[in-house]
Amino acid sequence: MASTRFTSQAAASYRRQIAEAGGIELFAIGRLNGAGEVCELEVHCRGNSDSVPALLSRPRPGEVVIHNHPSGIMQASNADMMLASKYGEDGVGMVITDNDVRRALWVVEPHRKVLVPVETKDVARVFSEQLPKIIDGYEAREGQVQMSMAVAEALNEDRIVALEAGTGTGKSLAYLAPAVVWALQNEGRVAVSTYTLTLQNQLASSDLPLLHRTGMKFEYAVMKGRSNYLCRRKLAEASQEELDDPSLQSQLEALREWITVTPDGTRADLGFSMTDEDWDRVASDHDQTLRARCPHFNECFYYQARRKAAQAQVLVLNHALLLADLHIKSQTGGDGILPRFDRVVIDEAHHLEDAGTSMLDERVTARAIRRSISRLLPRGKRAGALTRLHGHLMSQSSPLDEAEKQRVEKTTDLLMAMLPELQTDCGHWMEQIHMDALGPEQPTWRLDPKTRNSPTWSYQLQPTIEEAAERLRKAARYIEVIEQIIQDIPVAKRPGPAQPRFELSRSKERLSEFARICQSFATDDADLVKWIGEAPGRNKPPQATLRVAPVDVGPLLKRLLFDAQKTVIMTSATLTVRGHFDHFLSRIGLQDLPEPTPEGAHPVAMEEMVYHAEDNGPASRLDTGIFPSPFDYAKQAILATPRDFPNPDDPRFEAWVERAVIRAVELTGGGVFVLCTSHQLVQRLHSAAQAELGDTRLLLKQGQMGRHRLLERFRSNGDAVLFGTDSFWEGVSVSGEALRMVLIPRLPFRVPTEPVQLARYERLESLGLDPFRNYALPQAVLRLRQGVGRLIRTQRDQGAVLLLDRRAMERWYGRIFLASIPPMQRISGPMRTILERLSNFYVSGKDIRTLDKSEGDEVENGVPS
Repeated sequence: MASTRFTSQAAASYRRQIAEAGGIELFAIGRLNGAGEVCELEVHCRGNSDSVPALLSRPRPGEVVIHNHPSGIMQASNADMMLASKYGEDGVGMVITDNDVRRALWVVEPHRKVLVPVETKDVARVFSEQLPKIIDGYEAREGQVQMSMAVAEALNEDRIVALEAGTGTGKSLAYLAPAVVWALQNEGRVAVSTYTLTLQNQLASSDLPLLHRTGMKFEYAVMKGRSNYLCRRKLAEASQEELDDPSLQSQLEALREWITVTPDGTRADLGFSMTDEDWDRVASDHDQTLRARCPHFNECFYYQARRKAAQAQVLVLNHALLLADLHIKSQTGGDGILPRFDRVVIDEAHHLEDAGTSMLDERVTARAIRRSISRLLPRGKRAGALTRLHGHLMSQSSPLDEAEKQRVEKTTDLLMAMLPELQTDCGHWMEQIHMDALGPEQPTWRLDPKTRNSPTWSYQLQPTIEEAAERLRKAARYIEVIEQIIQDIPVAKRPGPAQPRFELSRSKERLSEFARICQSFATDDADLVKWIGEAPGRNKPPQATLRVAPVDVGPLLKRLLFDAQKTVIMTSATLTVRGHFDHFLSRIGLQDLPEPTPEGAHPVAMEEMVYHAEDNGPASRLDTGIFPSPFDYAKQAILATPRDFPNPDDPRFEAWVERAVIRAVELTGGGVFVLCTSHQLVQRLHSAAQAELGDTRLLLKQGQMGRHRLLERFRSNGDAVLFGTDSFWEGVSVSGEALRMVLIPRLPFRVPTEPVQLARYERLESLGLDPFRNYALPQAVLRLRQGVGRLIRTQRDQGAVLLLDRRAMERWYGRIFLASIPPMQRISGPMRTILERLSNFYVSGKDIRTLDKSEGDEVENGVPS
């Protein structure tokens, strides 16, 4: 008899699922770690008290099939031996455990799979032979092929790589081709994660189908978060409730018709809108699933998508889903949202820190508290989950004895009095906190050690927040009493449908989480930033939101992603500042921060800073690479920077920007992106252009309509002007004559007003580092690179970037900005001269390379010395 060889998390996960199924036999597929232990498992089948169906085609070589013997006898039956023989032929192991997973019999050891390395010649052939056959005029790009070789090497050698690929490199195919080859050769699966839906759609609708056309036989699947899928069981149970809301009743009827025609059962396919609260009533949920015990399991939209994904070699998803899956798997021993995957590719990797921060950004609002309670309480004719559970538990058929029934009765009465009061009082708390902490000139209030001793915190905020924490915690404890009584009942004897029990459990978990967040305001934790902001919506009077987020997500990313995955490939068009990856790597936990400048020493330039990598762990297998854009920027693009423009802090600046925008539109004839750093400036410039240009040009601004529709109108018009901020600096592509100029009024520094940004500044200061040099500046450089990258999207594009911020030419940090963007031809001088030179290009049609110098003008090719 061998030891169990299960990690504690995997054993706990299997033990829990056996208990949930009532102690019957389960069939699971397990994955081994480097020590030969089962570290992740997924339950696929359930049986009766002495047998379980086996899925012969599911496990892969190197994995193990696991099933439990409820009898506790660790001896393989004849049927077990037949299965073990079958699995063993395919390199799959077989393990028998008892129900407590404290003893295990390894009937057959799995084949220790030897990975097949990707041959670089096979990858190179995709670009040199296969793609030219299906794309007229296709020529392999050197940077694309080189990048694909770097990706293949990382897959072969279990490396972590950060690869910057300039615009036009073709990075998507550069990582997809070797990833597909690796997955096919090794019967593996690669997760490809993006930050934006635009890129996700491009991969699924263009790049992966293109590889199909080359003859590569592989499957891919697009995965969405579980809450995007409708749950048939929850819809059926909701349809049986008595509802006094005609609108909701009508929506449920429409959903019952919709599920007969929808291809995937996702919210995006709905032909009508639903509120988040109504959709939540029928949405699939990781914490509210019966798994294989569900009567709708075989036709479940989520599990259908997951089964399809389990047969795919490539999973396409987003950063939020990737990190959520890794987080859940780290807590459950492998039972996550997604099928297991072997390698990870992260595109748009410059957003990885943002994605990690968003995942851990926790908040409490009155609305969230009310939603966590509402499903427990009656609403009109509809009985709440608490009333329904009470009826089932107190019925004659209930398995509870009289003492337990009395506990249920007493606890239910307490909750029925307590929860409505909590729903009312939470609004009063948040109104009071808003009144005490916030005002017209203070949109947020952040808690720090100095603030904690202030009268505002000690005498006004603290009592209210601590009362909220205690009341929420008390409600959760009473709910847990009933939950525990139900859990002590064998699964087969639990009365009534499952959904009310799930509602009870979810309410307890959410109220406990809200209590924990509130309580964190009374504790000192240097790794968390805590603040109060205004709750969204039209609350009258306004209400507060309590928020908590990590100051640094690097340790989380290191633990969940880089420590846990053998290969992680990160790529983006903008990962470096002046050719260095240091800022990016330090923000995601793969590199130490720079050494502080000694007191009294002259500050060093960014490119001279010394960084230290760890001698072990992920950093020891880290590589970086830069693959420049194939575009000839010196021939295709101009960077114009006026020297006589007012500084951005000059009161005249925005009026000068207004005139510059109007003049630029006149000389280009339109086709202009105006990329601003605030919505206020977008509004002002759009209004000024409208007043001056009237109906002579189509003037679009962010917020007028959806982003996709704005871009379509811009492209189709050909001479439009689009004023945008934030999302228009990146992730949008307009090629050809429709975009002829990108106008950037000011360098995109973020004002450190957001609490998380301020906390990161303070953390750097506490380490003796300059927040401007080590955070604000590199962030702004990456942002400018994204904005400039909107201009040239193909070999045929031409145009100009007009940067109106003279700090790029006059401040010490300007050279870092200019050295980080593509080597365009650069014109600098008085604004009048700049406009004349650009007029020669746009109006006269002169070639960029033949622009004449004139008095006061400086024309430079490439990066200035």
